[in-house]
Amino acid sequence: MWSESDGERENEIMSTSTSNSEVVRMDERGIACVPGPGQQPTSLQFIKSKGIHVGDQFVSVTQTVHNNEVVKGRLLGLELVSAKSTRKLRCSIAVFVCWVLVVASGLAFFIFHYVLAKKLPLDLDIHEPWYLRRGDWQAMLPYSRKFLNLPVKNVLIGHSATEYCDEKYACIRLMLAIQNDHLRRGWDDIGPNFLVSGNGIVFEGRGADVFPVMMVDWNRRSIMIMFLGDYRYDASTIAQFEHVSVLLEELVKKQVLTPDYTVWASCQLSPHTISPGIKVLERMKLFEHWKQTNVSLCLKSYLPFHRYIWKVLKNTSRTERVTCAAAFAALLTCVTLIAYFTAVAKAPSEDSIDIAPHEWNITRDMWLAADANNSLKTTDFEPLRLVIVQHTVSSVCHRFIICAAELRTLQGYFLKNLKHDIPYNFIIGNDGRVYEGRGWSVIGAHTLGYNSCSMGLGFIGDYREELPAHAEVTPLMMERTQMLLKDGVARGVLHRDFKIVGAKDLRHSDSPGSNLYNAIRQLPYYDHENIFHGKNCEQIRAMFQD
Repeated sequence: MWSESDGERENEIMSTSTSNSEVVRMDERGIACVPGPGQQPTSLQFIKSKGIHVGDQFVSVTQTVHNNEVVKGRLLGLELVSAKSTRKLRCSIAVFVCWVLVVASGLAFFIFHYVLAKKLPLDLDIHEPWYLRRGDWQAMLPYSRKFLNLPVKNVLIGHSATEYCDEKYACIRLMLAIQNDHLRRGWDDIGPNFLVSGNGIVFEGRGADVFPVMMVDWNRRSIMIMFLGDYRYDASTIAQFEHVSVLLEELVKKQVLTPDYTVWASCQLSPHTISPGIKVLERMKLFEHWKQTNVSLCLKSYLPFHRYIWKVLKNTSRTERVTCAAAFAALLTCVTLIAYFTAVAKAPSEDSIDIAPHEWNITRDMWLAADANNSLKTTDFEPLRLVIVQHTVSSVCHRFIICAAELRTLQGYFLKNLKHDIPYNFIIGNDGRVYEGRGWSVIGAHTLGYNSCSMGLGFIGDYREELPAHAEVTPLMMERTQMLLKDGVARGVLHRDFKIVGAKDLRHSDSPGSNLYNAIRQLPYYDHENIFHGKNCEQIRAMFQD
């Protein structure tokens, strides 16, 4: 039976009735069929119908059935329920908010306490020529630091068991070598708090209040001082002990040490070892606070290897091994968070101040140049008429420590690959300082055909303006260059009427780069007439003799 509103669908729906049944044919739009009184359908034929229900109430099987009794969800393991259980819902939300506050508080504590609240080592009030801070000996930055709980009451004296040194720059080289060795061992920095050379120079190692690394079980409660050398054989000096005594007095004033601190030789606390050596041990009585307990156990020679290994194993306690394992496990859970905040939180650098041994004139010793044979001289052509400018085509540097390292790298390249010293007589750094290369009156290796009768001047960096990132010439660099040239005239190495040119004026080359080339063309002694092009040294000398 159809309603009258189904008019247009009559062609699509066919009905056949018998005396006791009704057969209905329907399309997929699904209309209702209700049998008449006393009639029972014997068959139904459905065409293109996807959702069918036969019974008292028609419900599409594709319809979403919502049971408003219970709506369940999961959030952090807590159950949210429908309006019939609003009290449980409010309780669940409150617990969730509490968890959020706990996690946020923990993150905030970690950020401010462990990342942003970084401290720097304590700087001692010692301003003597024999006391060198980390920047003075060009120390590399530590990988990490731990600070002592001050004050401590122990001072440990040891020796480096390396070569002996009693000259400033030789000792600086040794300090850098020791720091590199300790970094390779995984100590994050040079081991002791302070180190002392043979002539009494005190070098700041880790610093006054930083956790040292020298002796198990004593690191966290001691200040470590290392004498540079092997004092089984090297003689100690009175200056070493006098300067260390001044250092200890300053540590007491700064409340790093307690007034009743005790000085120990390392072998007194770790028996059957050598350090600090018999030559230091003989003078330990010069320290007022030295305690002589267990001196008889100090050895005068090295242990056999198997006994040394056994001693190391004995000094590693079970508690320390368990502590390290627990710390490693905790580190794995926090590594992502720590790595992120370490990258974004920038603590002030202790080496941000540019410190150099001289205001502008840096000798070979000061930048730790390697020894080289520079015996060939330019004296046959002095006073020299020609100064040739080139650029090094290397990385720029704006601080003494970086420039010194860059020069050592350049020198190492030439010594290894070309078997000669750095080719320039002098080098101008981007920090405005003049660095001694081969020096005055030495034949360089900068411009073929002109080395014997010229002075080579190199500028650190690549000055080609056509490059996206090129070095810049600063007024300070040009001022120091002219100071160097005036000094050369005063020494008689340069003629008072000398001329300066770029390497490209004499040979086919891009050096010294367009930026630097334009700068030297502004100098009063630049050779605008290019009188030296195509001439050798003998022809240049003859040209001025006439």
